[in-house]
Amino acid sequence: MTYRLSIALFGKGSINHLHRIEVVKAFARRKIKIKFLVRSDYLHLLEKIKGCDYSSCSISGPHGWQTVLLSISGYLRSLYPSQDIGRRAMFEASMSECNSFLSVLFRRTCRLLARYCIVVHLLSIIESIFYRSTWLQGVDPRTMDQLLLLGVGSVNSESEAYMSWWAKKHDIPTVHIVGNYDNLSTKGYRGVSIERLLVWGPNMREDAIKLQGIQPKRITEIGSIRYNTAVKSPMPGKAAFFNSIGLDPKKKTILFAGFIFESHYFEMLEVHRQLLRENANTQMILRVYPNKKLMKSIYIEPLLKYVDTMKDVYVSLADPHYKHGERGKEVMQIEEDELWPSLKWSDIIIQFYSTIALEACIFDKPVLNIYYPDISEYYERPPKYRNYSLHFHHRRLSSLGAVQTVRDRIELIEMIRSAFDFPEKGFSERKMTVEKECGSLDGRACDRLVQSCYEEWSKKNVHHGLSSWRDAISSKN
Repeated sequence: MTYRLSIALFGKGSINHLHRIEVVKAFARRKIKIKFLVRSDYLHLLEKIKGCDYSSCSISGPHGWQTVLLSISGYLRSLYPSQDIGRRAMFEASMSECNSFLSVLFRRTCRLLARYCIVVHLLSIIESIFYRSTWLQGVDPRTMDQLLLLGVGSVNSESEAYMSWWAKKHDIPTVHIVGNYDNLSTKGYRGVSIERLLVWGPNMREDAIKLQGIQPKRITEIGSIRYNTAVKSPMPGKAAFFNSIGLDPKKKTILFAGFIFESHYFEMLEVHRQLLRENANTQMILRVYPNKKLMKSIYIEPLLKYVDTMKDVYVSLADPHYKHGERGKEVMQIEEDELWPSLKWSDIIIQFYSTIALEACIFDKPVLNIYYPDISEYYERPPKYRNYSLHFHHRRLSSLGAVQTVRDRIELIEMIRSAFDFPEKGFSERKMTVEKECGSLDGRACDRLVQSCYEEWSKKNVHHGLSSWRDAISSKN
């Protein structure tokens, strides 16, 4: 007996992690039919996967004073655990926005309450009362036997929370899966109840238990779907890849994966030029972050034109629509055809507190955080970043010893040269990081996903079967 599985695509995270051909194929091998439930404004942006059904849907939920209370409750949950040093730093930075005594008092009170798990847990239970009026337009609950949902209804995942409570109201078994490695540690306390949560590895399991209050028996480690696919998918060889992007496979290669700060891209080009002046045999892949505001910046066109004059630098755009297609089109799934070979064949990865640090560890590459701003003598005072290094997931990654931080250009160049000379340094730290954060990378994450969903559905199906059998016996008596 098979069943009908619905996968919710209500955000870019769910599209990147679940709207994948390998996921569809894994379920198809078990004869499980998939329907993707897509928010209405995303449906026309998706490249459809053959053999799958798609349904546009929209959510109608609480309104009026109920939305106000939900907003307050959600804000309070987002602060948890407020005593954490990283959360405290983020909170204090946000206080600069307060311009009244009442606003300051409100936020300080919320922060005090958000110290306690019992408070945020009770709030999530109270919120469920308001979600009883949720209505999912465009979806008949009788046409689905199970729902697969990314996230746990934490901050900025309100749509997933609506869907989760809607499914519970209609007695539809729901399996939740975690997307990025920091989702359970950076977004506050969950907003939904959990029957089965699928995580990557031991650290994420620990986050689910300690930070989200989920019972261990309800947590299953399956590994990361994206990373399992990346390490097991066929890739071009080193020479073939570098030749395809106009670089030299014999040179040492720096992969710079930038963030939203335009100055970093020009800084890295200058670092590269300095290395060349010092007779370093290097080249660079400049990976540009897929942020629409960044891509519309006045700096991007000059950056691309500047790079065109340099034969030993290649620009890799994570936004697949910038060079080909509609530039204004939202990026639902980032470009991966160049990403994975770039990680595999580069000699060092440089980034700014990004998930790509973990991906560098997967491919056993030395990885650096670049953590210094553009400094000019004309500034009244040097610009400062928020202290990203204090965030829980960055602290943990740094504590494992796999990622190092540089704070000026001189130190950066020294660390690049060291990585070229001693690439094996940090191997054991990177290996341990991958084991703890990613779990298994045997290429079978999709199979474990399918098995977990099947087990949860079977459990519910057996329960319903027993209930029907008892009802039948009772009626005869």
